[in-house]
Amino acid sequence: MSLHAALGVIAVSATLWEVFIAPKPGLVDRFGPGSHRDMDFVTFLLSASALAPFWQKQALEGLRGVPPEEALNVLRRTGIEMDRAMFEATSGVNTHKGLIFALSLLLYGAGRCSFLSEGLRPEKVAAAAAAAVSGCCEKELGSLESEPPARPLTSGERIYLEHGMTGIRGEAERGFPTVLEHGIPPFRRALARGVTRHDSALYALFSLMKHGEDTNIVARKGYPFWKADYLPLVENLLAHEIPYDTGALGSISEMDEFFSLHRISPGGAADLLTCTLFLHDCDTLFPDVVNI
Repeated sequence: MSLHAALGVIAVSATLWEVFIAPKPGLVDRFGPGSHRDMDFVTFLLSASALAPFWQKQALEGLRGVPPEEALNVLRRTGIEMDRAMFEATSGVNTHKGLIFALSLLLYGAGRCSFLSEGLRPEKVAAAAAAAVSGCCEKELGSLESEPPARPLTSGERIYLEHGMTGIRGEAERGFPTVLEHGIPPFRRALARGVTRHDSALYALFSLMKHGEDTNIVARKGYPFWKADYLPLVENLLAHEIPYDTGALGSISEMDEFFSLHRISPGGAADLLTCTLFLHDCDTLFPDVVNI
C-alpha cells in the first residue's frame, strides 16, 4: 500500500473511532444522538464512508511537494468536494465540516513531512500543517472589525469579535497545541497503564474538553456558560480514575444525559480527539518513514 493510501486509512480509522467511543457527553456516539436532533450514529457512519476516499488525496498533496503557501488553496478544492459528498450522504446535515478542515491539514502535513524525509512525529506533522495556514486568522478574521462584511456574520466571526476566540482556525495556525499538549499525552499515559484504547481516548476527550476553546459550546450556550458552567462540569469528568469502572461510566452517562438535555455539544473537542488519534497512529506506525 502506498503511503498516501495508508494515511487515508489512518484518517478513516480515527474518524470511526471518534464516533464509536461512548458515552461522550452531548455528542453523537453508538449509544445515541447526544444533544443533536438532526443526526445519529448512522448519520456519522454515512458521512465517514462518503469522506473516506478523499483523505488520501489531501496526503498526496503534501507527498508531491506542494509548498505551504500554495497548500490551502489546493486542499480547499478537495475540501469543497468533501463538503458536497458529506451533505449528499447525510441529506444536508453537517457532521464533519470542521474536521474536514483540520484533518485535511494534518494529512497534508504528514505528506509534507514524508516529502522532506522528516518522519511523522506529531509535532513535525502539526508544524507542517500549521505552515499551510500561516496568517490565516489575521487574513480571515483580522479585518472584521474595521471592514465588516455586507453579509451577516458567521457564528465563528461573531465569537471572534466578541471574545477573541479563533476556534479550529486558530488551533491549526498555532500548530495544534491543544492536541499536542492535552490530547496525545493523556491518551498515551492511559495506554501505558494498560487502559484500553477506547477508555484512553475517552479520557483524552475529557482533557481536550477542558483545555480547548470550543466555539461550538460558545455558539450554542454563550461565553459566560462556557467559562463559568461548562468548564467546571468537565473537571468532574476528569476526576474519574481510569480504567473506568461501572460507577464512573454511570456518572459519565449521567453527564451525557445532562449535556444532551441542555443541548451542550462539545463538537470542537470531538474533532480534536480525531486529530489526536490520527497523529498518534501516524507516529506509531510510521515514526521515521520517508517518501515511499
